[in-house]
Amino acid sequence: MPSVKLWLVVVLLLSVDALAVGALLLSRRYGPRRGWFRDAQHASGAFTVTGTIFAVLVGFVFLLAFGSYSAARESSQDEARAAVSLFHVAERFPVETRDELQTDIVCYSRAVIASEWPAMAAERSSTTVDHWETRLSRDFDAFEPTGQVEGDALQNWFSGADLLREARQGRLTEAPRFIPATIWFLLLVAGLAVVGFALLLSDPREKLVAQAAMVVALTTAVAASLLIVNFLDRPYGTHQGSIKPAAMQSALAGIRRDLLAHDRSDIAACDVYAEPRTAPANG
Repeated sequence: MPSVKLWLVVVLLLSVDALAVGALLLSRRYGPRRGWFRDAQHASGAFTVTGTIFAVLVGFVFLLAFGSYSAARESSQDEARAAVSLFHVAERFPVETRDELQTDIVCYSRAVIASEWPAMAAERSSTTVDHWETRLSRDFDAFEPTGQVEGDALQNWFSGADLLREARQGRLTEAPRFIPATIWFLLLVAGLAVVGFALLLSDPREKLVAQAAMVVALTTAVAASLLIVNFLDRPYGTHQGSIKPAAMQSALAGIRRDLLAHDRSDIAACDVYAEPRTAPANG
């Protein structure tokens, strides 16, 4: 199922409810005068079992999808923290190395926001982020510590760099759909079975309003359950509630404030879209 916006969710719910009520009216009009079942009590018992099985299935898939969504959010936050940590660790290196590494970190962060986040909505990664990640590693490998302070900072850098790579990989891992199409098909079939069973319980001798209310409530619950699972199964995108690069944006804003506090307004060799500049910025 594709990700959907809020207005489309409302339209979908109203549409399936209207279809269910229409089916109920047809069942009452053309069905047996005493209902479809001779023993409504036995039918109600079977309906309860069917509904319970569907609820268990949806609940299980919901937990899996929620775990994937939570992991995506945590990975994005860990990545932002790692970027800030590396930026501050670089302060303990010589000026030339410091500037190179901090430039790479700023451009990496910008690339995550401007390039990789839209790419993840299409279940892809960004070559721009790959470029700055590689450059960060290359510039660090060219550095040779000469003192105890730099040696200690080196260990902190290794830890931060590992966290940055792991967090990015975790974030990218959650970008594709977690729930396979087969499971979606089975959930849809099970949901239709529950609603269809409720329609078979219709009885022309009962009041229409009461039966319509029951069918609408059941249909809304089934549809809403599937839409919630679909929302959690697509953590990135443009739809409301999707995970945004807020953590990395906050990290980048903190880095910018730190630079301004030290009269270093812009050290990055890239623009706000993480595209390399033709010449390094001064200042």
